Amino acid sequence: MQINITAKHLKLTDAIDSYVKQKISKAGKFFDGDAVRAHVILSVEKNRQITEVTFYIEGKAFRTKEESEDLYSSIDLTIDKLSKQLRKQKEISKIHRKENLKVAKSKEIKADVFSYDTMHDSRTKIAEIKRFDVHPISIEEAIIEMDSLNYRVYMFLNSSTDKINVLYRNDSGSIVMLEPEF
Repeated sequence: MQINITAKHLKLTDAIDSYVKQKISKAGKFFDGDAVRAHVILSVEKNRQITEVTFYIEGKAFRTKEESEDLYSSIDLTIDKLSKQLRKQKEISKIHRKENLKVAKSKEIKADVFSYDTMHDSRTKIAEIKRFDVHPISIEEAIIEMDSLNYRVYMFLNSSTDKINVLYRNDSGSIVMLEPEF
């Protein structure tokens, strides 16, 4: 398993590094191999210690983010959330394995994080850009993946129409799908 750790606004000590690697390894104990990767971002903003983990397995990404006043607590909360997602994925993969479904090849997901400091209006300021490979999946699979990643908005390539679709959860909790017309 490959584990990458990024520290923002704090010094990454050996103790923190080994603690994070130990926790990630423990959370991903059911998944092993070259296709399993984890990216951990540790950051400090004012008094908040923020931990964000993205765990890549079998072409899927699992993302959790937590914050607290203590860095170790933040790491523990994030890993607990990740463990729940991975256990759920393990159960889903058992079901899919029984149905003999193909597993997509692991694709590298790139995420660039930056902000445009020249923009003054916070509503038009881009805080983050995430780039990722899009592979064809069904609407049901997209909903499952959106829920497992805890995203409110999810973009995917619809396997039945070969068009990019967007799912989002509105304020009432219902799922809305945006589909382009050409």
